[in-house]
Amino acid sequence: MKKLLSLEYNSTRDKLIFSEYGRSVQKLVQYAKTVETREERQSVIESIVEIINQLNPQTKNVLEYKQKLWRHVYKMADYELDVDNPYSDSVTEEDNTFTPDTVPYPQHEFNWRHYGYNIRVMIDKALKMEEGPVKKGFVETILSYMKLSYRTWNKEHFVSDDIIISDLAVMSGNKLSVDDDHTIAVITKNNLPNASINTFKTPKKPNKPNNNNNNNQNKNKPRPNNGPPKKRK
Repeated sequence: MKKLLSLEYNSTRDKLIFSEYGRSVQKLVQYAKTVETREERQSVIESIVEIINQLNPQTKNVLEYKQKLWRHVYKMADYELDVDNPYSDSVTEEDNTFTPDTVPYPQHEFNWRHYGYNIRVMIDKALKMEEGPVKKGFVETILSYMKLSYRTWNKEHFVSDDIIISDLAVMSGNKLSVDDDHTIAVITKNNLPNASINTFKTPKKPNKPNNNNNNNQNKNKPRPNNGPPKKRK
């Protein structure tokens, strides 16, 4: 009578927890749970951790890597492993289910959103500055930035300097103002001073004279005529 082959299907196997370690490692962990002697069980688990460490050599330099391996071994053992963990007294399921805190999205109440919140910060800074050329130049920068932002988000409309100046007065509580006939210059990367100069371009080295060319020129030069050659005595 022929002996029937016993095939093992994936549907009948236990769920594979860590596919990068393979099913053999998971079976080894389940076998370690059945070892009766604590000393022998400890030795088996330490050998399994070392096997996992050799299977993934590219992650050996990761911070707290060995500690993570021990947590994974406990998870493959369904947290029913009676051994000494060198990194923790006990590992529970809560240790592997870390949930980070939700990072709140910053919300700013601002009526002129097409200018951006940074313009609000710049205006507050300008209000605290002393009167003088520095504050005047800073206000010029604010107006230039406002006009650039207005152009970006209102491409279909004409950008009027009067509107920009009026918005600045309203946002600053009429504390920042310029002349009515003031012209706002938008400062971009192309119209900065020395914008055409490439600071990263290395200067060309002067051409050195070629000695070979000089030798060829000397060869082609006519020799001086000193008359007929002298007869030897």
